[in-house]
Amino acid sequence: VLAPLGGRPRLLVVGDPGTPGAGPHRGVPVAAVDGIEGIEGRVGVGPVVSVSDLPRSWAAARVALRFTAEGTARDPGERVVRAEDLGGLALLAESVVPGGDPPPDVRELEKAAADAPWMLATLHAVASTASLRAAATEVNVHHSTLQDRLTHAESLLGWPVRDPHGRLRLQLALTLRRLARG
Repeated sequence: VLAPLGGRPRLLVVGDPGTPGAGPHRGVPVAAVDGIEGIEGRVGVGPVVSVSDLPRSWAAARVALRFTAEGTARDPGERVVRAEDLGGLALLAESVVPGGDPPPDVRELEKAAADAPWMLATLHAVASTASLRAAATEVNVHHSTLQDRLTHAESLLGWPVRDPHGRLRLQLALTLRRLARG
């Protein structure tokens, strides 16, 4: 089941590869079956299930939708999130009330984002790439410019983002920000 933001649920029918006559989509990944990339906006994707488990897939797709982003500088991140890829992160959705009071790190992140138009895209790149050079490439700046941006960001956030603990904290803050939006 797909849960597009602001749209009707979409059911993907994928035949069991072991079932004779299951149709042309046997064994094809879900994304290739329905063309998720053609759907506008954010999309949560539930697991492939039998008909009797569709409510469970729908619920998982709705949770996955909360982890999506617009994919813009103001809301960087993945537009399509599969519930199966969340693992233990899905538990975070239970602890964050949409539209409620955001956690302290999210408030600090919002304050930092208000300071510079490049802030969120830069921090997302740092949190989601393997190295600072890769992050610089993703946001199309020289690595020394990225270092300057991070020094500024760290002073606004109040924690380092270049060490493992700070990077994890940043990843969580960005994720909690998406979950907290109303």
